[in-house]
Formats: sequence, structure tokens, C-alpha cells
Amino acid sequence: MKSCMKVFSLFTGFTGLNQWSVCSGVPAGFLPLHGGFRDHFVETPEAKYCCEACRLVLCQPRQTECGHRFCNSCICDILSRPNPVCPADMEPLFRDKIFKDVCCHREIMSLKVYCRSEANGCQEQMSLQQIPDHLNVCPFFEVPCPLGKCKERMMRKEIPDHLSWKCKQRETTCEFCSTKMPLTDLQKHKDTVCPAFPVMCPNHCSFTSLPRSELSGHQHDCPKAQVSCQFHRYGCMFKGLNQDMRQHESTFAAEHLKMMANRNLSLENKVTTVIRKTLHIFLRRCGASLTERSLLPGGRSSLETQLNRHDDMLSVHEIRLADMDLRFQVLETASYNGTLIWKIRDYKRRKQDAVAAKTLSLYSQPFYTGYFGYKMCARVYLNGDGMGKGTHLSLFFVVMRGEYDALLPWPFKQKVTLMLMDQGPSRKHLGDAFKPDPNSSSFRRPVAEMNIASGCPLFVSQNVLETGTYIKDDTIFIKVTVDTSDLPDL
Repeated sequence: MKSCMKVFSLFTGFTGLNQWSVCSGVPAGFLPLHGGFRDHFVETPEAKYCCEACRLVLCQPRQTECGHRFCNSCICDILSRPNPVCPADMEPLFRDKIFKDVCCHREIMSLKVYCRSEANGCQEQMSLQQIPDHLNVCPFFEVPCPLGKCKERMMRKEIPDHLSWKCKQRETTCEFCSTKMPLTDLQKHKDTVCPAFPVMCPNHCSFTSLPRSELSGHQHDCPKAQVSCQFHRYGCMFKGLNQDMRQHESTFAAEHLKMMANRNLSLENKVTTVIRKTLHIFLRRCGASLTERSLLPGGRSSLETQLNRHDDMLSVHEIRLADMDLRFQVLETASYNGTLIWKIRDYKRRKQDAVAAKTLSLYSQPFYTGYFGYKMCARVYLNGDGMGKGTHLSLFFVVMRGEYDALLPWPFKQKVTLMLMDQGPSRKHLGDAFKPDPNSSSFRRPVAEMNIASGCPLFVSQNVLETGTYIKDDTIFIKVTVDTSDLPDL
């Protein structure tokens, strides 16, 4: 009698034990893809347990009318041929004369085998039907990395070691900003977005490196940065390095004053022209009727009434002219590059007004991300607001309603940097930055004059502010920078 040969190689086609399908009461992946079992049996199986076609231990045994046994997949192959016959005795085979051999199947499933991870070192023995349960816990069984993106396979006992230092998808922490991320993302994080990663100044100044979050603020103060003269709005065309600007301003102080005087004279001429035109139109319309009425009975009182009315109208014109003057001043001080430098004078008096609840907060002049960009301003509570009241200076950013809001993307998503300027030689500015929350009403398109302010109630401690070099000549400087690098051109 022939006996089944032993097969020591691992069963090929085993895909895992967690996906189950009902097939003769065994899990999917446990059965071979084709033919019989290739497991390493502890004792050589008897010939009655071997397939007459593949000579392996029967898998899902089927018995023919002539008494021979075949694996289910093997007998299906034979039956698919024309005029199928039994290879053992050449008797013709008929599909309806073949039946499941349940008793043989039960006996085969009770045969002892070695673990399918024997080649990896497992020496366990079990019945064939116990293999699925064992492989679910076998430390030598090969499994995929539990982190989905990693494609590596390893023995189950190697998983802790793999996750600790081998897996490229394992979680790691950026040593600069302490953000957690997959290891594969770490280098890109450092190269592009890490706020604390040290970067070089693009102007190659004396700062060999500084945190990325401070680079934008540094660009405005960098001695090697190319800047325009602050009197450019008055007509000065000089552009040069930051470090040369002080010398330029000192050398051309007289020219700058002359430019400012010319601008003021131009403004005064505009105001005078407006007044003259207004009076001319007014007198041309009213002069004749006033003269005629003064000659009539009761004309004197009527003339006085008209003159009083004209005085009231002149007062209204003066108020409008003052408003126009204020608008000219705002236009001259407005910034259109996303940066606000806010000079707050009389710090002590304004602080006392805040403590006494006379003036709790101050608003800066508006500034813009461009001539057709977002309109914004800053709001400061010198005696703090909310959690910072009485202990901190609170600083907030405000999105205002602008002329070109219909053309801009909403909600507002630009990065905002708030900064208190150090007026001492060390230039240790205090700053904080944030990305707007797109779900916050503070950054939606304004329907009123301005949105609700958003920022830092605990921006800087009053002790730090008042004991350092942030106040000079009773004046502080606040800087707000809005990142405009990714805004679309209108």
C-alpha cells in the first residue's frame, strides 16, 4: 500500500485567519488553493488519507462510486474533462455518483501536525483542525505590520521591536516643536512647516539660524533686507538695505521734511479749493434771493434767518472738511503689504484709563493685504481682557468690512503674527502666531463694520512689559503681520 509523502515546506496560499468563510466548517485561508494539505505531519498519514490524483493528504475528501478518494479540487479537475475516468482503475466517473466523505474528513482533521511556522522556529504540535486557532497566537507566525501603510511582514513576536525602531511608519516626535507624526513625514515636516526648525536668513545676515516662525518678523527687521524709505509715500524713491536706512534718513532729513511740507501744502490747497467751490455754489444760488427779500417789508428778519441758516450749513461743511482731512491722514498712514506698525503714545495715561474703565480698549488704524485686499486692524487692552484682565496686555486681530470683500476668498485663512517690539539693543521681540479657525465667525465675511476680535488674552504679562525695554518715552510699538504669500492676484 502506498503512503502519503511528507511535505515539510510551509503551506503556500495561507492569507490569514481573520477572514472567515463557511466552507466545510473551516476558515478561509486554512485550506490549500488547490490539491491536498501540504502540512508537515508528525506521523506519515496512511494511504487511505491520500488523494489518488495529487498524492497529498485529502482536502475536502470526495469518494467515487468505485471507492477511491480525491480532494474536492482534484475531482473537479477530472470531471471537467470529456469522458472522465478514475485514474486509479480507469472506471468511468459520474458527477451524481460522487459524495462527500465526512468520516474521512473528520479523521484527517484529527491528525497531528507541526505548526506551519516550523521553519521560523515554532516546535508546537497540534491536530490539523487546531491550526487556525494556534496561528492566531503563534509568536513565530508571519503577520503584516499593524500600521496600515507599512507593507513589511514579520513574526508576531517581532512586532514590538518593529514598532519601536524599525517601522518607517511608526509614530515619532519632532525634536524641535514636539509635534507627533509618522516617521516618513518627519523630514518633510522639518523642511517645510515646523515652526521651531532653525532656518537661515535668506538675506545672509549675521543671524546664522532662527526658528522658522520668527523668519517673517525677522525679514522686516533684518539689516540685510531690501526695503523702501518710510517716506516713499511722500515721494522718496530710495531703496536699500535696512542697515543703510538710518544713514539715509539722517542724510536726507531736510529733503524728507520738504516732501512732507509739500504734501501738507497740497492737502491744504485741496481743502481750500473744496471750500471755495462750496461757497461759490452756495452764494450763487442764494445771493440773489437774499438781496431781493431784504428790500421787502420784514425782509431784515428774513435775511437774518437766512444768514443763520447759512452759518449752520457752513458748520456742516467744516465738519465734512474735517472728516475729509481725517480720511486723507488715514490713507497716508495705511499699509498695503499686510504689515501694521502701531505706535501707541502716552502708555501710562492710557493704561490708567483702562484700569479706571474709562477706555478699556484701543483700535489701530486699518491696514490691508493689498490695494484690493482684506481690510484689518488690531485691538489692544492695556489692562487685559478676559483671563488676562489686570495681569496682562491682551492683543487681538480684527477683520473689517472692506470695499473689495466680494472679490476675496472667505473665510479668511491667512496666518497672523502678533508682536510686541523690543526697543532695546537686544531686539528680543515678543510674538505669537496663529492660523485662523475657518469655522469661527471672526474670520467669515463681515456683515457689520468689523468682526469679533480674535487673538491672545494672555499676550504678555504686565510685569514683563513694564520692566523690560518694551516701553520707551512712554511709547510702545505693536506689529501685526499677515502672511500674503498665497493670496491670489486680483
